[in-house]
Amino acid sequence: AIAASKYLKGITDGGAKITTKLQSFTDFQQGAVQELILPFGKRLNDCEDRMKELPYALYDSQDILVRDIINTGAGGIKKGLALLGGIQINTGPDTLDYFHPLRFDLYDENGKVVDDLLPLIV
Repeated sequence: AIAASKYLKGITDGGAKITTKLQSFTDFQQGAVQELILPFGKRLNDCEDRMKELPYALYDSQDILVRDIINTGAGGIKKGLALLGGIQINTGPDTLDYFHPLRFDLYDENGKVVDDLLPLIV
């Protein structure tokens, strides 16, 4: 995420070298993250704390993908779908990691949100 943010900052500042050359699968993953974060460049550029805002921008970019997957595959939902989404916070070796839930939606068999369950867990 930090590398993607630096890549984006380089693009918005005008100094990034854009490349499509992949060396490994992790390069592919990093490239995907870099592309997903591009629409959030102004938001990250204008925020007070870029490192604090970065995981939320990445979450929002991935949430767009998840919603598209649900909409595309809605015909395959049998009895409904519960979707929990948020940010995984990885901490130091002596501290427990934790999950920050940002959505917990219940979908019907047609792929429509029928209930917001997030208030039940936060």
